[in-house]
Amino acid sequence: MLAYDTPEQRHQNLLRKEFEAVGGVRVQYSIYLFKGESHECERVIRHMRRVAHGIPGDIRLLPMEESTWDSQIIISEIMAVSQRLRDLQEFVKVW
Repeated sequence: MLAYDTPEQRHQNLLRKEFEAVGGVRVQYSIYLFKGESHECERVIRHMRRVAHGIPGDIRLLPMEESTWDSQIIISEIMAVSQRLRDLQEFVKVW
């Protein structure tokens, strides 16, 4: 999972575009998911480290087992986002 809080819109756009380019999908404004095998995740981590180098703010990649994501407790959500994730499930990589 990628999560970020950066002060400049151009950096936010760069992070979004780069993470989506490697297969990430947005679940909230600044939270994205990627699902893949270990070697794919390592490749994404290396890529995003290069992309994020020098960008001010808080940028985090949070590796987790799929079971951790599946056990989340959703208090409130926009159904359109949830439906979009379900529709893309077979195409999206989430780790």
